[in-house]
Amino acid sequence: MTSRARAAIFAPIGDEGRAARVENRLAEAIRSGVLAHGERLPSEPELAQMLGVATVTAREALVALRAKGLVVTTRGRGGGSFVRAPESGDLVEHRLAAMSRVELRDRATVYLVVLTGCAEIAAERTDPDEVEDLRDLLIPLNVSDVARWRSADSELYLSVAALTQSARMTREVVRQEADFGALLRIPLNEPGFREATATRHQELVEALAAGDAVRARESVREHVAHSLERLAEIHEAVRR
Repeated sequence: MTSRARAAIFAPIGDEGRAARVENRLAEAIRSGVLAHGERLPSEPELAQMLGVATVTAREALVALRAKGLVVTTRGRGGGSFVRAPESGDLVEHRLAAMSRVELRDRATVYLVVLTGCAEIAAERTDPDEVEDLRDLLIPLNVSDVARWRSADSELYLSVAALTQSARMTREVVRQEADFGALLRIPLNEPGFREATATRHQELVEALAAGDAVRARESVREHVAHSLERLAEIHEAVRR
């Protein structure tokens, strides 16, 4: 994950509802994949200092995250608080089945607007070295590990968000990934869908390299539209 995306997560939190905001920000980062399964979180004092809150506030947030099963804490040498993967594929599909068609399209609309905007701005601000880092996220078609595809897809769009150079926008994409991104990645278990995704990923990276904001925006729009079309079909099937 790019350092900018991580910096946005650990930026000072502000004064309002601090414990809840720390909890929500870390929960979103875990669900979106910015903070990976098994990753060791900063200690309570370190976390408090990074986020600009009291140590007791950081402690309260970690207690809440443990209660949600998103963090596990161990004691002794090598201990600490560690990220726990939030949702299995079955739970994600269960969440999809609980949605109405209207809610599904509403969430997809917000996701689309945010990500296409990020792609457009990133194309205007990205330098060649940063684009090369994005190429490392592209997955060869002969890779069949679905979890790896889903992780790379999320990381690519989070990295594009970080290239906008806006911490606020990056955190918004983290929020969208946590809220809706996992649903759009359900179809990645299908080889044909993975092939189409690889094509869109390559188009996006090339558009960013060329500084082509229109093309970058369109590649993201096409990818999200294709994902939503397939997700809508799956949604109908799981609700029967």
